[in-house]
Amino acid sequence: MATSRRAYFRWHQAVGLGVALFAVLIALSGSVLVFRGQFKVPPPKAPAAPRTITLDAMVERAVAAGDGSPATDLTIPQAEGAPYQVWLDDDAETVVYLDGAGEVIETRATAGGFTRWVFQIHTGELIGLPGQALALLTGLGLCALTYTGVAMILSRRRRRRA
Repeated sequence: MATSRRAYFRWHQAVGLGVALFAVLIALSGSVLVFRGQFKVPPPKAPAAPRTITLDAMVERAVAAGDGSPATDLTIPQAEGAPYQVWLDDDAETVVYLDGAGEVIETRATAGGFTRWVFQIHTGELIGLPGQALALLTGLGLCALTYTGVAMILSRRRRRRA
């Protein structure tokens, strides 16, 4: 038996009211994350020097500059004056900047920054498992809104044809 347009509308309205606040919060935080590069402090300038050590040795120096935590990522500079960047797997989410000779230019702890906080809001991580469950339910609710919205349109078309 076909569900009536009115029933789809009721479901659409109830789900829409239920997920609206969370959907707006996720959308706004996602919009801010699009511009996260503008919120970050730019990396330090590296003195112009050709790379004189191996990348493995550079990573070892970065690990030694931190708390001994292993490296997770390495970025090779793409522009003149840009440093090598090594991310460490520590609680502070440390980034170590090095020049081509492997000398440490700067070390930064990036945990707890503005964009990290916005990301935690966006994913629901800020309040742990309940927040992640709300983010999941919001996504599923948006799927339900899509379904009921399309169903209302199709129901109206069927009704007009009949």
